[in-house]
Formats: sequence, structure tokens, C-alpha cells
Amino acid sequence: MTTDSSGMVKQYLAAWNSHDAEALLALFADDCVYEDVSVGRLEHGKQRVGALIKSVFVDLADFRMEVKSAFGAGDWGATEWTMTGRFVHSSVPSLAATGKSFAVRGATVLELRNGKIRRNSDYLDLPAFLRQTGARATDRATDGPGDAHRG
Repeated sequence: MTTDSSGMVKQYLAAWNSHDAEALLALFADDCVYEDVSVGRLEHGKQRVGALIKSVFVDLADFRMEVKSAFGAGDWGATEWTMTGRFVHSSVPSLAATGKSFAVRGATVLELRNGKIRRNSDYLDLPAFLRQTGARATDRATDGPGDAHRG
């Protein structure tokens, strides 16, 4: 099956920017993998990826991805973006929310299969996020890299 990778990237960005978790999750394959390299989070399967997506909308008020570039080729898609919002809640047990605004650069690489996202890998400027929001680690323990989230 031929994948419209450029179209998939556009749908992906539109779903994030409309805060439509269901539309976004519908783009993912059942056996998908979502990796946020910046915080060491790796989620497997639609249920876990859905929880991650929903946590982004809770944690980051006014969340938006301003597209700098985007493309698709074959079964691959990618986009470079600037993520903006306010860090109002934290689903990361070791990181306290501050309510402060941020604008950080990042990129997403999508591996597609049969018209769905098989793998999503995010890379963002975590030091800039921490600096801009004033976020710092708390005394709460974490259960490992799966506790972190996009942002």
C-alpha cells in the first residue's frame, strides 16, 4: 500500500494543533511506538500513546506547534517545529509545573506503514524548555523513563 506521507504529516500537525486527541490517535497503527528522545520516554501501543497525547493537552496549556518545515518521502515523514504553550500541570512525577510560557524548537520523524504511523520519534530542545519554564526536579520519585512526557 502506498502511503501519502506528506498528507499524513499535515494531518498529524493539524490534529496536534486542534487538540483533537482522538483524531491524532486514529493516525497511529495498533502496534505503534512513540518515543520522546529528550526525556527518555518510549510507549508501545495505541492505549499508551493515547495516554501520552492526552497528558500533553493537560500539561501544556495553549499548546501549539508552529511548523518550520515538513515533508514526506515514501514511508517516512518529518517536520521541524517550534512548540509553544504554558507548563501548567506535570504528568512527570519528578518535574514540577511552573505555569510559565515556553517556545522551544524540535523535530518529529514518522515511520509509516499501511497508511498509519508505526513509529513517532520526537526530539526537542529540553534545556531550553527547562530554562524558559524554570522547571526543576522535585523530590517525587519516578518509576523510570516511561514517566516523562512530550514537552
